[in-house]
Amino acid sequence: MQRNFLRGLLICLVPCLLAGVYAFQPDKYRLGIDLAGGTILVYEVNLERTRELSQAAKAEGGPAAAKTDAPGLSSEDMTKLAHQIKRRIDPADLKNVTVRPLGNSRVEIILPTGGATSGSRANLSAEDIEEIKRLVSQMGVLEFRILANDHDDSAGIIAARGLIESASPEVRGDWAVRGTPPPPPEGEFDVKAESDKAHKVRYLWTELGPEERESLNLNNAAEGNSKLWTDMSKARAEGKTYLHTGGNEGKTYSMLLYSREVKNPAALEQEAADKAKLEAEGKGAEFNPKKYEYYLLTRVSPIDNVKVEGDVSLSAFSETDQKFNPAVGFRFNGAGGQAFGRMTERNKPQGNNIRSLAIVLDQKVVSAPTLNAVITTQGQISGRFDKKSVDRLVMILRNGALNAQLREKPVSENTIGPTLGADTIKKGTMAVGLSFLTVMVFMVIYYRFAGTVACVALLANLLLTLGFMVSVNAAFTLAGLAGVVLMLGMAVDANVLIYERLREERGKGANLATAIRNGYERAFPTIIDTHMASIFTAIVLYVFGNENLKGFAISLTVGLIISLFTSLYMTRLIFDFWLHKRWVTELRMMRLFERPNFDPMKYRFIFFTVTSALTVAGLALFLARGDQGLNVDFRGGTVYAGKLKDGEERALSNVGGQQGFRELLTDPANVQAKLAVKDVRWENKPAAGGDINALGVYIFDIVYGDGAKTTVALTEKPKGATAEDMEKDVRERASHLPDVSVEQMFLSGDNFADGRSRYFTVRTTERQKELVQASIDRLLRDEKGQALVASPDMLVPVVTGPVVDLRFDVPTSPSRIKDLLEQRFRAENLTDPAGFTFDLKGVGDAEDGRFRTMRLDVSKNTNFASLKGRAAVGAATGAAGAAVAGGPATVVSATAVDAKQAESEAASLVRMLTVVETALETRPEPERLEVFDSQLATETRSKAFYAILASWAAILLYLWFRFGNWTFGAAAVLCLIHDLCFTLGIIAACHYVHDTALGRLLGLEDFKIDLPAVAALLTLVGYSVNDTIVVFDRIREVRGKNPKLTPQIINDSVNQTLSRTVLASLTVFLVVGVLYVFGGEGVHLFSFVMVIGVMVGTYSSIFVAAPLLLIFGEGHHELAPEEVVEKTDDGKPKEEEVVEG
Repeated sequence: MQRNFLRGLLICLVPCLLAGVYAFQPDKYRLGIDLAGGTILVYEVNLERTRELSQAAKAEGGPAAAKTDAPGLSSEDMTKLAHQIKRRIDPADLKNVTVRPLGNSRVEIILPTGGATSGSRANLSAEDIEEIKRLVSQMGVLEFRILANDHDDSAGIIAARGLIESASPEVRGDWAVRGTPPPPPEGEFDVKAESDKAHKVRYLWTELGPEERESLNLNNAAEGNSKLWTDMSKARAEGKTYLHTGGNEGKTYSMLLYSREVKNPAALEQEAADKAKLEAEGKGAEFNPKKYEYYLLTRVSPIDNVKVEGDVSLSAFSETDQKFNPAVGFRFNGAGGQAFGRMTERNKPQGNNIRSLAIVLDQKVVSAPTLNAVITTQGQISGRFDKKSVDRLVMILRNGALNAQLREKPVSENTIGPTLGADTIKKGTMAVGLSFLTVMVFMVIYYRFAGTVACVALLANLLLTLGFMVSVNAAFTLAGLAGVVLMLGMAVDANVLIYERLREERGKGANLATAIRNGYERAFPTIIDTHMASIFTAIVLYVFGNENLKGFAISLTVGLIISLFTSLYMTRLIFDFWLHKRWVTELRMMRLFERPNFDPMKYRFIFFTVTSALTVAGLALFLARGDQGLNVDFRGGTVYAGKLKDGEERALSNVGGQQGFRELLTDPANVQAKLAVKDVRWENKPAAGGDINALGVYIFDIVYGDGAKTTVALTEKPKGATAEDMEKDVRERASHLPDVSVEQMFLSGDNFADGRSRYFTVRTTERQKELVQASIDRLLRDEKGQALVASPDMLVPVVTGPVVDLRFDVPTSPSRIKDLLEQRFRAENLTDPAGFTFDLKGVGDAEDGRFRTMRLDVSKNTNFASLKGRAAVGAATGAAGAAVAGGPATVVSATAVDAKQAESEAASLVRMLTVVETALETRPEPERLEVFDSQLATETRSKAFYAILASWAAILLYLWFRFGNWTFGAAAVLCLIHDLCFTLGIIAACHYVHDTALGRLLGLEDFKIDLPAVAALLTLVGYSVNDTIVVFDRIREVRGKNPKLTPQIINDSVNQTLSRTVLASLTVFLVVGVLYVFGGEGVHLFSFVMVIGVMVGTYSSIFVAAPLLLIFGEGHHELAPEEVVEKTDDGKPKEEEVVEG
């Protein structure tokens, strides 16, 4: 016996000790962005490069990359790109990384705890972030080609050499400036190779990657130290190609190379920036610029190259090559193996000639091994790789290529503070701890010693769950912590089931040891059923959920599995050990119901009528609110990133009596005072009889209560069929900013006290950028009405030609100036689309994507035709009119130019630029102002809907399997539909009562469904079905072998499980109730959904689920003689005696 206890003790202690090694290391906890902040990277799509790759793919007969015919990608392509990046960075969905598209050409990546802000610990080091940048910057398109060689490709090589060597130095220099590969030989060539017939092939120049440059001794370190480098240097100086030959063991290979000096301005600018950064960090000696570009001539044909796309896929893994250096192993699928086998069969060694394979990643040769045999399914990419490069390449290949290429460096990189704020985090974490403590105290008071045993199991459950999450590097969010506590509350249900069963066994007269044994054995099937239902729900949540829900689902699943171990094994071991030592001879417990004699079936028709009416009403109320009941996660909207003036730093919430960002932007009193609209006038209203639906832009003047005026240009027609209705719609939308969420950002150089910062980001469901900016400009003002947001000053230039330079006192966003110019051009050219035409480019060095000088070119604009012939000299003048030298100058003949018309056009342009200058002064420029498309929101909404449907289907099938009849599954699912509709109705009703005295007393808000709320609803599905399963299990037990189900059997089953049902619900209610009252904003809606759900779920398991079995005809078939079971007088099977309570 002693040995058995020792073995059991080790089974319990070893996992707990291992978990403790992780759980008691605070520095190992990876906190989510809501608790610790993080780093925000904004990347821009390289549209030019993506377009080139798309055209190249079409030319090769493969599927094109993302469409780039428009100024950006489509919504579908942007959403797909965001998902691909997310899968590459965080494939297991454990790190709480968020990736979302911004507009049609940018992607935002939010990395939790990416930097230390206000004392927050940085879980991701600078090196980690740089590695993520490298992962993102590579598109990941993998292709296998054959290098052109003088044995098979002599005609193509002659043509390629002739094309390059006949070009003038100026032409070759232009290729280098553009940064594009040299042009390949035109047309197709016949190449026979090893096959018995020739195939038509084309040729492409492909750049050598750094790994293969090093392998061939063409890197900077080999300068002057290798024969190939010397030969290439000579060919480069003469503007020629070079045919390199080599070999060993009597076998020879050849390849054609071309080299040139790096002259592309963008590449040189990037190298200069990298050099400056390294020098600033004291690492100038590490700067290693790419001086020369090297290109290999590769063969392209359907049989001579294999591209990993479509039907062709591969798995990648880390391994070592023959020299024990890190390498990437790969294994093709069936289609890929066949294609690769055909290619290598055709190009296998022939006599003394061997061919070389080019492994091309993102149009760069990363490895060029010789082909020594036919290869089908498995191969290796080897070269001068280090371990990190191999791991990165494996990650990229495993998760597939991106559908568009991003620019190498992010256009912005900021550190964001905890999105919930210090006060909310403090309240939430305290509430999580308090709710856990409340459940433990309740269990000890109610069940005494047995409750203490349950608390030990709960603590072990918590330790094991935390240890697992830390060991897999999962992120802890506040909603996730609430989910862990909720899981622990549900884990208590298992102990309640066991203890109530134990009470029954004692009531039958069994001794304590027998009661414990029978209690565990008889509660086992019910515990398994309840846990499996919740686990199925969590699995569904993982499959259909987004990145915010998958981590929650993983922690819930792991916690429930651990709960089975702690509640069924650990507590049993403790009881057995205490009995063996005779330290316990009696289990004293409180009793909730003595001998309940409740008759729910008597009133089932009344309950059904009321329930059906409330369910339909709840669903109708929620649907009636439409999109107004959803938050920005599901609707899309606008993101505004801004910067406060020097000295106006703010915290997220009120600190030291100074309003924080939240109070300024969301406080009802502040919003009502500053956004009170007195009048709205439609500025560009068409004349009588004009079509109000045909305008490209709708311009409105908004007059506020204090007399201040602003003008907004809306790109979509406001609601309404008349001008009055449209003005009314604009008035309503300008009077409030809907569904605002605020995030605080920090820059690495800032070090303000009390969590203050100058940088912030606002998200709202309003989709008109102009209305968002106008509202934020009004809200972020001090008591004197002065703007708190910093804004640039623009110097209006003197216009004497079609090209002028716009100068700013601080780096300014070109997109912002472009938006303002477009508004003015559209406002003054309502009927002439060509009047919108202009070109705006940054001049000089960019600072985080912003410029101090921008060049405006209106030469293609029909409204400025006379300026084309004038000298374009833009001498900028300040407010006092002083000339500023340095503007662009282009001198041309002014003959035949209408001087008067040109002066009029120049004055018109100055007038529009003055309006832009005024707009910058009166409406501060945001760091970013972009609409994030509803495509992602629509997909998020669909995923949530499918997740709920799938969870219902999983429960239906599982209960059908467990109880042997579809009626049990159908009854449970109808209960869940009832619970969901009722809960959604209550959430919708809060919109109408939250601002009343009762609403404020109950802590109600105008709740909007967000992703944590969806997690709560899905958790509710798993929890709600638990009570139903407990009742169904007892019905099966009371019914015995009698196939006929009667109202009395249902009544008996409900009464026998009433104590367990109420107690189990009470423990969870204690958890979510404490979270709701004390948890604050971070978990308020999550806990509210669970509070309502627990009450509704308890009601439905008693008054809806079991009676539905009768309605569905469960057990209504006629009894065969052998099915008749002898009953007692009260209708129970004679062999089944149950002590109630």
